[in-house]
Amino acid sequence: MTKNPKGNFHETVVSVSSNDHVKLSVNDFPFETTLSLAPLLSYWEDKLENDPNCNAGRLQELIALLRGTPALMGSIEDVSLVDKHMDTLDVLMGDIFPGALWENDIKAVSVPFRFQSFYATPRLEELGLLEGTDSAERLELDRKTLLSRLTLRAYTIILAKFYKANFIVDEPFVFTTHDKFTGLPRHYKVDVDLKFMEVKAKGEVKPLKAQQINYLINRYNNLDRWMELLPPDNFEFSGFAIFDFTDVTMEQTISSLRYDLLDKDSVSTREGFTSLQQKLRVLFGLPGIRLGFASCPNLREFDTSYARRIWSGLILTQDCELSLSDLKGSIYEPVMKHGNTVVVEDLKVLHHPTRMEQKLLEMGIRNLIIAPLEYEGSTIGLMELASPIPGELNTLSTIKLKEILPLFALAMNRSLEELRSSIQSIIKEKYTAIHPIVEWRFTQAAINLLEKMERNNSPEIEPIIFRDIYPLYGSSDIRSSASERNKAIQGDLLEQLVLAKEVILAVKDRMPLAILDELMFKIDNLSLSILHELSSGDEVLILDFLRSEIEPLFDYFLRKEPSAEPTVQAYRSAINNPYKAVYNKRRAYEESLFMINETISGFLDREEEKAQQIFPHYFEKYKTDGVEYNIYIGASLLNSGDFQPIYLKNMRLWQLMLTCEIARRIQKLRAGLKLPLEITQLILVHADPISIRYRLDEKKFDVDGANNISYEIIKKRIDKAYILGTEERLTQPGKIAIVYTQQKAMQEYLRYLDFLRSEGYTEGEVEHLEVEDLQGVQGLKALRVTVNLKEELRHNIDAGDELLNIARSASLN
Repeated sequence: MTKNPKGNFHETVVSVSSNDHVKLSVNDFPFETTLSLAPLLSYWEDKLENDPNCNAGRLQELIALLRGTPALMGSIEDVSLVDKHMDTLDVLMGDIFPGALWENDIKAVSVPFRFQSFYATPRLEELGLLEGTDSAERLELDRKTLLSRLTLRAYTIILAKFYKANFIVDEPFVFTTHDKFTGLPRHYKVDVDLKFMEVKAKGEVKPLKAQQINYLINRYNNLDRWMELLPPDNFEFSGFAIFDFTDVTMEQTISSLRYDLLDKDSVSTREGFTSLQQKLRVLFGLPGIRLGFASCPNLREFDTSYARRIWSGLILTQDCELSLSDLKGSIYEPVMKHGNTVVVEDLKVLHHPTRMEQKLLEMGIRNLIIAPLEYEGSTIGLMELASPIPGELNTLSTIKLKEILPLFALAMNRSLEELRSSIQSIIKEKYTAIHPIVEWRFTQAAINLLEKMERNNSPEIEPIIFRDIYPLYGSSDIRSSASERNKAIQGDLLEQLVLAKEVILAVKDRMPLAILDELMFKIDNLSLSILHELSSGDEVLILDFLRSEIEPLFDYFLRKEPSAEPTVQAYRSAINNPYKAVYNKRRAYEESLFMINETISGFLDREEEKAQQIFPHYFEKYKTDGVEYNIYIGASLLNSGDFQPIYLKNMRLWQLMLTCEIARRIQKLRAGLKLPLEITQLILVHADPISIRYRLDEKKFDVDGANNISYEIIKKRIDKAYILGTEERLTQPGKIAIVYTQQKAMQEYLRYLDFLRSEGYTEGEVEHLEVEDLQGVQGLKALRVTVNLKEELRHNIDAGDELLNIARSASLN
């Protein structure tokens, strides 16, 4: 057997500060402790007496051997005695250190509460866990904490023996040492067996009440109070402790990784990255491996600065020149596209290395594991472990990797969430609500602004411009909405004037006042002035007259002529609303307008959502006296994707079919409206692509460039246009007006209209019209077609999916 070659006790030095080292001597630990083999003797004697199955002969031999060595029987003050009787000690420790496990066990015997071995296994000696004088440093504890933990553990033994109180402190000691081959730290937890240690009271034990014991337990950190109630001088410990060490490097490292990854800077700073890499080297026991990780929430964002914001990969770095196309055929492709883990034992043996593998080889990397970081079922990034030595990382390494991948995924997701939060803050501040199809561009601008803010105190947000896109505009306007609104106001005012006149008539006979005749004359004149036409200011004038000259008289009238109460009450009931005016016809108008707008808007939203699935596009709508909307479609709107002219044709045909459906739905709706308003519908065709810019001041898109201004002018003025040389408005109920400027647009739409007539959406002949010149716009032409409003159509009015299916098949033919 191999013994402790030193054969003496070492004082433990605990680092207090860089310039202050204090020895943890016997005087530091508050209890008296002595080394003794007497508890071992008592254990054998008890076993011999009470355990009939024990090896009695062997125990008697051990007892006789110990009793025959008087120097080892009592308290061992002179440690040199241990060296002199090492052969005897080998025999005595035979049961504690089984011979079969002697070479591999990491065990030692020590003085109570002292990290000093006097007998140890070869493996422990080799690791040197108890060598040196600074156990506190190996335990990574400061002097005060180490003393407190040792003292508290002593008190738990005292409580258990003398007060039958089981108070367990389960806080293990973990020693850290460095592997002599790799130089990496390794961690060993020590389990302390105290069955050969006993505590004795010096004199009579001080009684403690249950409340006092609970008080101490609940204040276990207040050791001054413990020492006051249970003075250490009243107790002494003797015997020895058995230390059994277990390698917990993996558990300790994973725990430390978990703690580090909770830090928001762990995957976003160089210091955090270096710490994580070092811990992974410890976990795998490989000092030369390299760590890399990169976010990849969406492959479409691979080439954006947003995706690269959290790139600390081996070659996937923030400033790398790699693009999504470089993934094809590389070892990264199955990870990013399918979430597979890839193990490459030697990059040099790959038959067809891509640009990605060549860059890795240039960095001296031969051996590599790439694993996906998955969060809630989606791959949000990847993690790389690399080595310059072929085969150093292999399939078995992925077993350890599985333990830590969820931790890195959580950290990656948190960093992405924080990044998204910063981006959304900028977007909300600078842009307000953004359509999902172009959100990627605003995200990119926000990322660029974040990067500028790190370098510049007053950066400016970059302009958002989309070039070469095709616009589609449509409107469903209430027919003569201004006239209908005026009629409603006119009707309500006339009704209120009549009610006011009836009040005066009810009191006039009993109150012969000339002023009442003058008021009736005024009411009649106001009624006549608005009977045929309501002029600007009439509403304010009439309501001001009624509120200032008529309504204040009501209480006086009721006192003088109670019989006038029904007419006064009728007037007051009619104006009992938030507007304090008769509001019957206006309410009918507004409710009907609301129903029409909601029907159109809801239908547009549902159908547009389905159309997004065919090809992504930008869509916005506005509610006024009706609904108008803009659609933009083109390659520049997409972060990545293939735009073909067929998608534009499909969108134009779909818009026509949508407009027909709107006309039919409103026709059905009119029967249930309080005021059966009519709608007119218009589509503006712009054959050439345009550019649009996001206006920060108006928080919306607008056309960009002088060449495109005419399109915006036409949109604003065309709904009130007349047919050239006539008094007829271009837009008419039951019809769709299609305004264009180029012959090629007319030919395309005639083809669509021919198809729609065959499908039953339209009827009659297509009208070819010229539009009167508008201010700043000349030469507009239009097609006008009548919508088939009958119920018996080939396609169900509520089968919204039919629109897309028919449009798609027709545009392909």
